[in-house]
Amino acid sequence: MTGPELGVLAVSRAGHDRGRVFLIIGRSGTDHVLLADGETRKLEHPKKKKLKHIAILPEKNPEIAGALAEGKALTDADLRRALKRETAGVNTEEVSLV
Repeated sequence: MTGPELGVLAVSRAGHDRGRVFLIIGRSGTDHVLLADGETRKLEHPKKKKLKHIAILPEKNPEIAGALAEGKALTDADLRRALKRETAGVNTEEVSLV
């Protein structure tokens, strides 16, 4: 399936969560992804968002991507830890949110 890879960081460009950083944890159809951050959006209830409403960042967390690809269990704490580590140098204001 084409589209963004699992474990890649994405910034919401539209909606009440605009500017918030998430991890892509799944796909839903051809034009939607499932997003979670372990804080406001937990693994049990990921956010379904259209691809046109997110900006995909070049950062990818290999541990999360590997666990998702292999079907291993993840926790919300794993997501929070990965996001904290990966977003240390990312300025979401530099990402085009228009």
